[in-house]
Amino acid sequence: MKSRPVLPQLYIIIVIVCIVTAISGCSESGDNQNGELNATSEEESRQAAEAYVKNLDSYRTYNLSEPVLLETLNLSEPYSWQFVYEFDLVSEKDPDVIDTATVTVTVIEGKVEETTYAQGSRYKLGIPTGSIGADSLLQKPIYDKEIFVYGTVSELERVPAVSFKLNWEGDVLQVEMAEPAAGIKGIENGDWVIVTGELKNGSESESGSGNGSGSENSQEPVLIAKLVQTEDISEGEIFTSEVVKMDEEGMVIREIPGNATAQTYRVRYEIREDNRTREAAEELFENISPEKPIEIRVDDVKPGSTYTIRVLIRNMEGRILYDAEHVGGFGVENKQSE
Repeated sequence: MKSRPVLPQLYIIIVIVCIVTAISGCSESGDNQNGELNATSEEESRQAAEAYVKNLDSYRTYNLSEPVLLETLNLSEPYSWQFVYEFDLVSEKDPDVIDTATVTVTVIEGKVEETTYAQGSRYKLGIPTGSIGADSLLQKPIYDKEIFVYGTVSELERVPAVSFKLNWEGDVLQVEMAEPAAGIKGIENGDWVIVTGELKNGSESESGSGNGSGSENSQEPVLIAKLVQTEDISEGEIFTSEVVKMDEEGMVIREIPGNATAQTYRVRYEIREDNRTREAAEELFENISPEKPIEIRVDDVKPGSTYTIRVLIRNMEGRILYDAEHVGGFGVENKQSE
């Protein structure tokens, strides 16, 4: 029997920050009143970038390793470099989880001008945004709506029909498969899983689940599952993200699949401006590949406002492949270094 995996990382966050204030260690000589360029060397710029990384709250509080310089790029502007660092850190959400952070720092004339920060576990899905534990669902039932519910498996039955108990925080939820043998291959008692399905009361499940097993107590709610999956993500299912500033008023979030074969994906996303929802939708993106990634554009970006873009990606079978939250804006100071 498989042991319950460590509770996975809860989020992946990418932060793009433009026009950040200079931090301690950056050269002040660039504020030249005569308009002359500050002739800063690559080594001085690298030191400024490394000081920025080491001043991040996430690094100072949770780091497990020194920053490692992965890449250095000489940009087209004079005295401009881009440095990519990586370090391991303890997950802020779960001390038993180790994440990897990747920080890209652009230094122009000795000052940190733009950064990108990414943190997460590459091969672990994590708990999807909007999902709930089996305990929370039982305490506040949500009926007849597609939901994502997590917990650990017990009392798994495969014959005559697939059913099991979903356990979390001491509460137990009955789960029955919508199809007699769907989505349960490779699942064992003790596994931590995410179940996609709809909650029904017991009497509805007896006639509506398709397996005829019903519930021991017809008054107890039953989760009719369409899909059951673990947290593990295969190489071909991995997505990576990048945030690109298109112009002075727009940016694009690109979700790049690891699968080289063109696929169709179901994408649910929400765009928030200063904690106010601007747009929320679920769309099909067809013929997606590394050369043609999923793109979500944010227009009319207001300087000084903060934008949060949440993205949930599933394949056509409903399997959750990627869940991310991107936070950024133009003219927003980096709050991590304060």
